[in-house]
Amino acid sequence: MQHISGIMKVKSFLGGFDKNFCYLIWCNETKEAAIIDPSVKISPIIEVIESNNLKLRKIILTHTHHDHIQYLQDFIYYYPLIKIIGHPQPLTEMGEAYQGVDHHENISLGKTMLTTIHTPGHYSDSICIWNMKIKCLFTGDTMFVGRTGRTISANSNIDHLYHSVYSRLLTLPEDTLVYPGHHYGFSRDITIKDNKSLSNFFQCNSLDEFKAVMSSFEKSRRG
Repeated sequence: MQHISGIMKVKSFLGGFDKNFCYLIWCNETKEAAIIDPSVKISPIIEVIESNNLKLRKIILTHTHHDHIQYLQDFIYYYPLIKIIGHPQPLTEMGEAYQGVDHHENISLGKTMLTTIHTPGHYSDSICIWNMKIKCLFTGDTMFVGRTGRTISANSNIDHLYHSVYSRLLTLPEDTLVYPGHHYGFSRDITIKDNKSLSNFFQCNSLDEFKAVMSSFEKSRRG
């Protein structure tokens, strides 16, 4: 699926370990491109890169869970000079090509600009990628269509997730379009406004309410 929003284009690819999304984004004027989460087989992505004469410069990781970096080495093989960008304290060893980015640090992509938002909770090295002008947000496993990510594994923290979602993501403009890391909802993407109105995960007035919603969700998965 491809979205065209002024100067930046977004194409999503579905596959990987568990309905993962990988995104190819590029500046329509300069043709500079980036991958967000190399989580699916790379052949169809390379076809799009070559057919559009794109220049792949960067790979941005929303976090380092294995399914989101599953095909990272394949991209590095094809593009040995590519920059790998993510949280400044990744929980997986990423090598010399890796560059950590601070909270609210800007990443250039041709004539457009991306902003990093640190969103620990689902995983301690989670970040989201926001384009303020185009109003789109790549959320990895922090926010899906209809719910948040889970906090049941090591290096996850429900208190941190609540802060990340309610203080950092839900405060963004409501017409921001969310591009999640997995296809777990009824659509591939959703606005922040619709996520708020449709899901009790995003209607909580306190951390305790959020914990109750999360607990109920986990019980329903085991039922």
